[in-house]
Amino acid sequence: MNGANFGRIDAGPVFGAARPGHFGGDVDEWTARLAAHDVSAVCCLLSDREAGRWRLPAAYDDRFETAHVPIRDRHLPDVERLANALAFLERATTNGSRAVIHCNAGLGRTGVVAAAWLVYDRGYGPDRALEAVQTRPWPRTPTEAIRDGNATERELHDLLAAVPSAIETGTDS
Repeated sequence: MNGANFGRIDAGPVFGAARPGHFGGDVDEWTARLAAHDVSAVCCLLSDREAGRWRLPAAYDDRFETAHVPIRDRHLPDVERLANALAFLERATTNGSRAVIHCNAGLGRTGVVAAAWLVYDRGYGPDRALEAVQTRPWPRTPTEAIRDGNATERELHDLLAAVPSAIETGTDS
């Protein structure tokens, strides 16, 4: 896995990554890299079709606590799906444990969930969260859905702004 696509989200216990094999290597190399960083949980954001194609998260669910929260490529998740991903990350990072978020390239969907994590866990506002995940050392692209015409900037901002209340009300579906 290309080291540039595996990295911490801010300074916290959550990392972003590409799926195993996206930049070469295989599942064993990918899981070894995660294990070397003490990652114990993985949140897979691949759509159902993508997950089936690459047999994920089944290919690594014997090595990590896993959740599959399918999000269509280059689209925003609905607030309930996003809340499910954040609830998993919250459970997975309790007591100092670490988790990784991945989609295909580790950029778009990973960037959206990473920004939402910063809103939820760090109290960032949507703009600050988006800026944080789009900058180095491991930039993500949470605006892919906007670039491809599947969402607007307002929809992304509103989604991130809805995160705290979605978690507080126990939204899950």
